[in-house]
Amino acid sequence: MISLKLQAYNTIKQKILSCEYPPNSLLNEEKLREDLQVSRTPIRDALSRLEQESLIQILPKRGVIVAGISLEEVEQIYELRMLIEPHALEKYGKTINTDVYEKLAGFFSQNPKKFTVDEIYKKDDEFHHLFINAAKNTYLTQAYRYPYTQNIRLRILSGNLGKQRIEQSQQEHGVITRYCLNKSWKKAANSLRGHLLRSKEISYSVITQLKILLHR
Repeated sequence: MISLKLQAYNTIKQKILSCEYPPNSLLNEEKLREDLQVSRTPIRDALSRLEQESLIQILPKRGVIVAGISLEEVEQIYELRMLIEPHALEKYGKTINTDVYEKLAGFFSQNPKKFTVDEIYKKDDEFHHLFINAAKNTYLTQAYRYPYTQNIRLRILSGNLGKQRIEQSQQEHGVITRYCLNKSWKKAANSLRGHLLRSKEISYSVITQLKILLHR
């Protein structure tokens, strides 16, 4: 049975990642207790863990603020992703079974309108974690965890921009996967860099528009 501390942590984290608790919003500890129907101890334990993951800030006498996402942070997130992901693909892609690539190629060749946004995002996560998990390198996995967690929030915040990006992203995933099937690892890695660069540009647009809206 899952502990109350872990339950509180998972629930609050999911609400942050889904932007139900938006960036820069203030969280009230008493309200969290009411929402989750748990005592103060599990809430405080959860908040402590989330602060360590840089998803919140605990400010004395002010409360808890959900971490924002700045343009500078977008730059840092994608700088790290563009270093880690293509490297992992080029070095460890060959260790992944061909049938995995065949299934991915089948999915990415279909019209994205056949799937829900959640289904597409789930497959997107599976694709990007594929090469990281293949590395079986604990340090690499830990380095990747934070930027990809923030990427989940960026996708949610993208809204309409993200929807316009889905079809293009599906096609890019398909190209990368076909290179993997052909064992063209360098081309696959270069295509992945291009894919990440385009994703970064969309993220820049999203954060810029949010800043404009917040200051109107």
